[in-house]
Amino acid sequence: MSQSAPTSSVTTRLVKGAGWVMTSQVIINAVSFASSIVLARLLMPEDFGLVAIALGVSAVVTALTSMPLSEALIQINDIEDDHFHSAFTLGFLRAMMLTLLLAGAAWPVAAMYDDSRLAPIMLALSGQAFISGFYSARWPMIQKQLSFAPDAIAGVVTRVAAVTASVVIAYLYQTYWAIVIPIVLMQFLSVVVTHLYAPYLPRLRLSKVREIWSFSIWMTFSSVLTTVNARIDSLVLGGVLGQREVGFYSYADEKARMPTRELSTPLIRLLFPGLTAVRHDPARLAAAYQRTLTVIFAVCVPAGAGFGLVADMFVHVLLGPKWIEIIPIMQVLAFTFAFENLVTATAPLAMAMGATRALFVRDLMTFAFRVPLIITGLLLFGITGLLGARVLSTLASVLLNMLLAKQIVHVSIRRQFLGCARTFVAVGGMCAGVIAFKMALPAHVAHSVSGLLATIAVGGVAYIACHLGVWILRGRPAGPETDLIAIFSGVLRKLGRFKRPQPGLSEQ
Repeated sequence: MSQSAPTSSVTTRLVKGAGWVMTSQVIINAVSFASSIVLARLLMPEDFGLVAIALGVSAVVTALTSMPLSEALIQINDIEDDHFHSAFTLGFLRAMMLTLLLAGAAWPVAAMYDDSRLAPIMLALSGQAFISGFYSARWPMIQKQLSFAPDAIAGVVTRVAAVTASVVIAYLYQTYWAIVIPIVLMQFLSVVVTHLYAPYLPRLRLSKVREIWSFSIWMTFSSVLTTVNARIDSLVLGGVLGQREVGFYSYADEKARMPTRELSTPLIRLLFPGLTAVRHDPARLAAAYQRTLTVIFAVCVPAGAGFGLVADMFVHVLLGPKWIEIIPIMQVLAFTFAFENLVTATAPLAMAMGATRALFVRDLMTFAFRVPLIITGLLLFGITGLLGARVLSTLASVLLNMLLAKQIVHVSIRRQFLGCARTFVAVGGMCAGVIAFKMALPAHVAHSVSGLLATIAVGGVAYIACHLGVWILRGRPAGPETDLIAIFSGVLRKLGRFKRPQPGLSEQ
């Protein structure tokens, strides 16, 4: 029986889902941000570098066995129990193989980087891989039905639990295990939550493997290339410059990525089933892609660019003098990640259309350009060369992704850029406003919490004012402004209903 959502309700349910997603991400961002500051205060850059190396190796090994089973199940129209059983079997076998690979790599990795502490970290990550094999195979159906509340709640619960564990361990022991143990805990809680919301009794079956694998094979290849692209810099940096530099770079990379990633990742999860529901209507699909592109860019780019603008204040005020060296790294990467959101919607679009081979070709071209550029820049010019390579490779990636979107939905590159034009103008206004405000701040205020918060507020107000001002001057056309107003109105209505006393429950 088909479990896809009726296309007539897609827009309404996506807007409702976006409200859940954005609310949960505000909470997740807040707790993650706070914990990252605490860990930076309690731990040393070398601790972050050590774990970054282990996570880099784990990510590459994980990508070699990657299978996008959730996406495959969402993409199937007439789904049967054997599809779930086959997906679970593939996931379970993959997890067992991944566990053995990571455990087997523990001592070779420790020897390669000449640090025995890497071995137990790799063993802990192999435990995380083992746990990942027990996800409920029915969990993707919640997203397919465009119900995003469970995913939002699960994300908040697991993140809060992991952050709590991380802070407690760091405070009591000041050890890098404060980073590792919460990763394993979060994986365990995620598995538990999937079974609470989507109960499933596992069965080992292989009858639908061919159908699932036909969708997954190109995504597996693509995942390998994407992961190597993302991790090659930290892995090479660890071998060339050492753990301290890896610690600086990986922490700056993580913090610079956080504002946009925490907003865009759940929106991507929301986007894929929505595009899948209208994939048989080319006009609606093109319109849906263009709308989601402009909304994601309007939400994510000010978060990333804004963080880049206050990165120096963030480090001085919240992290302390031992992290001063990361300021230029964080500034460059924050703006880079912000403008990567021009192409955030491309992968869900291609997956919704089953164009997974095209995604692989895109990632292969990105890999062929990015990896040699990263290695060359790092070896010749150190961190500066690495950052320059990151900027150039991002520009190339944006162009490739826009070309892919044009090929799939026939939306020209010019039209894709023009849809985001008001956001570009608003970001420019935000940058001008923040820079002027920072120049006017006295030095003692600039390096205070009140100065940081005031600068963030100025940036937010400047961005919103510029965006709305340009929108009004243009005659209030349909665009990200109208979609975001609808989303926030829905959230406010929900809050109003929640606060309103229910009949019969008023005080006697």
